[in-house]
Amino acid sequence: MKISLSLMKSAMYALTCISLFILAQSSSSAQTAPNLGTAKAYGAFSGAGAIESTGLTVVVGNIGTHVGAFTGFPPGVYTGEKHVADAATLKAKDDLTTAYNSMNDATNAAIYDTVLGATMGNGQVLTPRTYSRGDLTTVSGNLTFDAQGNPDAVFIIKIGAALNVSKFTKMLLAGGAKATNIYWAVGGAVSVLDSSVFKGTILSDGAIHFYGGSTLEGSALAMAGAVTLAGNTVSGPLGFGPPDSLIVVTPAMRDSLRVGQQNYQITWRGTGVAVKKVFEYSIDSGATWRMIDTLSTIGFSRSWTVPDAPSTKALVRITDANGLRGVSGLFTIAPIPNIKVINPIAGAQIFGGTQNYQITWSGSGIADLKTFEYSLDSGATWTLIGGVSDTARSYSWNVPDTVSNKAMVRITDANNLRGVSKVFSIVSNSVVGSITIVRPSRGEALIGGTQDYFITWTGSGIAPMKTIALSLDSGLTWTTISEIVTDAFIYAWDVPDTNASRALVRITDSKGVTATSGLFRITSSVPLPGSITIFHPLAGEQIMGGYVDYPVVFTAINTTSRKTFEYSLDGGATWVFIATENVDGQIYAWALVPNVTTTQALLRITDSLGVTGTSEMFSIVATAATGSIDRLTLSGFDSGSNIDNNRVLTIDWTYTPEIGTSVNVEYSLDYTATWNHIATVQTVDIQRTTWITPMGGFYNPVFIRVTSSLGMTRASQPFSIGTVTSVASEASALGYSVSNSPNPASSQTVFHVVLPTASNVTLSIIDQRGINVGTVVDNHFNAGTYDIPFTTSMLASGVYTYVLSANGVRVAGRLVTTK
Repeated sequence: MKISLSLMKSAMYALTCISLFILAQSSSSAQTAPNLGTAKAYGAFSGAGAIESTGLTVVVGNIGTHVGAFTGFPPGVYTGEKHVADAATLKAKDDLTTAYNSMNDATNAAIYDTVLGATMGNGQVLTPRTYSRGDLTTVSGNLTFDAQGNPDAVFIIKIGAALNVSKFTKMLLAGGAKATNIYWAVGGAVSVLDSSVFKGTILSDGAIHFYGGSTLEGSALAMAGAVTLAGNTVSGPLGFGPPDSLIVVTPAMRDSLRVGQQNYQITWRGTGVAVKKVFEYSIDSGATWRMIDTLSTIGFSRSWTVPDAPSTKALVRITDANGLRGVSGLFTIAPIPNIKVINPIAGAQIFGGTQNYQITWSGSGIADLKTFEYSLDSGATWTLIGGVSDTARSYSWNVPDTVSNKAMVRITDANNLRGVSKVFSIVSNSVVGSITIVRPSRGEALIGGTQDYFITWTGSGIAPMKTIALSLDSGLTWTTISEIVTDAFIYAWDVPDTNASRALVRITDSKGVTATSGLFRITSSVPLPGSITIFHPLAGEQIMGGYVDYPVVFTAINTTSRKTFEYSLDGGATWVFIATENVDGQIYAWALVPNVTTTQALLRITDSLGVTGTSEMFSIVATAATGSIDRLTLSGFDSGSNIDNNRVLTIDWTYTPEIGTSVNVEYSLDYTATWNHIATVQTVDIQRTTWITPMGGFYNPVFIRVTSSLGMTRASQPFSIGTVTSVASEASALGYSVSNSPNPASSQTVFHVVLPTASNVTLSIIDQRGINVGTVVDNHFNAGTYDIPFTTSMLASGVYTYVLSANGVRVAGRLVTTK
C-alpha cells in the first residue's frame, strides 16, 4: 500500500503536538519546594509568639522564638540549639516570612493546580501537585500522600484561613512519598487535636497548637502566634522520630517520693542511648546537681535509694557516654511523717486535777485534724481527751483527778499517724490548790523592754515557793523568769525586748499546782528598719518594650511617702530616672517601658531617707511596630473603683496604627503574677469587649491588660471585685461577730469578738495580696464577749482584711492602718 507524502507529514505533525502536550503537562505538575533558609533548622519556631510546652515533649532540631515567652523545657527536651530574641531568630523570622510569601501571599496564593473541598481526609489520596482552599479547612480520618513512585515528589497545600485537624486523624505516605517534601502554607491558626499523626512542614500566619498524644513528622513554623505543645513528638528538619533521644519516664512530674525510700525504680526510654550512663539528682530545680552513680546497662531501669533531702523541686538527670541527656519532670521528696510528743516528758509528775496542762509535740506531715487520748496502764487501754483541727503544736488538757505511775498520752491525726509519750506519773494533790493568772491577760499587747511589769495572779492553797516561766512559742519551750518564795500575788517582771505573737506565762508552786496565762503578744520597742521589696517585675520576666502603665508591685515598711523610681538596662551599671512621687500603696504604674531590647533590666525604688529596694533582673523585648494603644477605659465601677461579683465590666480602648491584626484582653487577680484570657478582638472590629466578674469572693487588686499581636501593651489602674462585708453578714446570723476600734488605727486597735458557743478561735490579718501578715489570737475560748488589743505599728499603712474563724464559721472585716 502506498502512503502519500502529505499524509505522512500530517501524522508526524499530530505526534509532535501530542508529545509537546504531554511534556507540558508533566512539566506543570513538578512542584518546587519553598526555600526556608535558616528556618529549616528549627523543629518549632515562632517569629512573634510564645513557645510553650507541657509534659514530655520532644523536639528534634533547633527551637526558638524571636518575640515571646519560652516555657516548658524542661521537662520538654530538644536536640538542637535554643534561640530566643537574638540575631539567629531575627534571620529565621525573615527567612520564614520570605518562604511563606513565596507560597501564599496575595500573588502566589492564586497559583495552584487543584481546589480542595472544605473537608479533607476520610480516605482521600493526594498526588504531587499544588492544592488550594481559600477558607476554613478541616482534616479528619485518613489522608494519604501518594508520590506515585517518585521519592522527590513535592506536595504543596495552600490554606487561606485556619486549619483544624480532628482527633485520631492519620496522615499516611505511599508510593515513595516523604514527609520532608510536604509543605502546608496556612493563612491562620493550625489546631491538631489529640492522638493525631500530621505529616509535613507547617508554615502558618497564626498560632500552631498540638494537643496530647499527637505527633508531627515535620516542623511547626509560625510567622506570628504561639506554638503550643502538649507531650508531643516533633521530628523537625531531619524527618520523623528523633534519631537519638533519652526521656526520663519515672520519676514523673508531680510524683511524690519519701526520703529513704528503698529500691525506687528510675526508668527511661529512647533510641541511640549508649550503654554507659551517669545518674544525678537535684533538689533546687536544676540549679545544682548531686551524683547518684555511673552505671553500664542496656536496660531501661535502675534502683535508687531516695536521699534524706526533702524538696518540692527535685529532678533526676541521666547523661549517656555520647552526651545524650534526659531530665525528669519536677517531683517531690517528702519527709517521713512523724509525731513526737514533747510534753509530758518521761518521768514527769503531774498533779491530778491540773487545769490547762499543755500537751506539746513536734513532727512533720501531720494533718490538721488530731485526736488526743490518755492511758493510766502503760497503753493497755485508752480514754479520749478531745480533738482539734488546726496547725498549732500545743493542746490544753484538764488532767483527770486520779493517780497513776503508768500514765501516757497519745496523739493520732486524720491519716492515722500516731505519736505516744513516754511513761509519766499523775500524783495526788493532797492539799487542793489552784492558781489563776490575771495578768498578762489573754490577747494583751506588751511593749518589749518594759521594766517592772506586774505579773499578777489569784488562787488558794498555793505554796510559797513558786517558779515563773515564759514561753514565746505557745508552750513548746519554756524559759525560767524567776524562782520566788512569797505569799504575795504579784511579781515585777522586766519584759524582754523582742517580738512574739504567741507568748505565755506559767506559774508552778512546789506542790505542782500550776497555771498558764492566755496567749499574749510582745512587740519590740526597737522600730523595725525601713525596707522596700519589689515583687513585680518577676525575676526573669519578659516585658514588651513600649508597655504603657506597667504595674510595679512592692511593699514598703517604715519608709517615707516620697519615693524615686528608676530603671537600668545594664544590670545596674547606670540608672535612668522615671519619676519622683508620693506613693503610700503597694502599686506604681510605670508610665512607659522603654522600647529597647535587654536581658539585664532592673527597677529601683528609693525613699527620701535613702531606703532602697531593687528588683530581680528581668528582660525587655523591643517591638518593631510604630503604633500604640492610646487609651484603656473600664466601665461598671462604683465611686470607689469597685464592682460587684457576677457583674458586667465593659472594656474599651483606642489605638494608633500599626499595632497588628488583633488585641488580646486579659485579667489578673494575683498582683499580675498570672494573666487569664478574656477575649481576642480583631483590630478591624469595634475595640470593645465585656467580662463577667467572678460569681463570689473578694479580689483586690485586679488588673485588666490589652496586648496587640505586635506586642503593644497597656494595663489598667487597679480595682477591686466583691465585698468582704457580705461574709460578715452571712456569719452574723449565727451569732458570731467581730469589729475593731479605732479604725483607722495608727499604733493599736481593739478587736471586739462575740462567740455564741465555746470555740477554737483564730483571728488573722490578711494583706491585699492574700498573705497572712499577723495572727491576733489562736486559742480556745468559752462562749462570751471579748475585747482583744492588737498592736498595728508593725503593719505598713494600707487596707487589710481580718478574718475570724470559729467552729467552721468565718466572719471578716476591714482594718485601715495609718502612720
